[in-house]
Amino acid sequence: MTEVRRRAAIGIFATAAELDAVAARLTSQGISRCMSCPLAQAVAEMGQGDDQPALSAATLTDLHARFPTAMMLRVDLSGNAKEEAMVAQTLLSSAAQSVQLHDL
Repeated sequence: MTEVRRRAAIGIFATAAELDAVAARLTSQGISRCMSCPLAQAVAEMGQGDDQPALSAATLTDLHARFPTAMMLRVDLSGNAKEEAMVAQTLLSSAAQSVQLHDL
């Protein structure tokens, strides 16, 4: 049985407008598996039913301390290398304060 690899890309943005611009760009590229929320909400919800969080509690807490009003964009990746590269490039060329790729 082959193991399915789940990955997510995370971008931390200073404003909702910056996040919305990137989400719209990803959507125009055919990427629709985007979820966003204030970083403070992600910290508060940590461990409340998310069986495989994209970021550890320590990482979320650290990011929240550095960017208290920031927004988080999570993009669930399909495992396609071309898609992962496109999402990573889009996030890296954006106004994101922080970009990470995570195995889930």
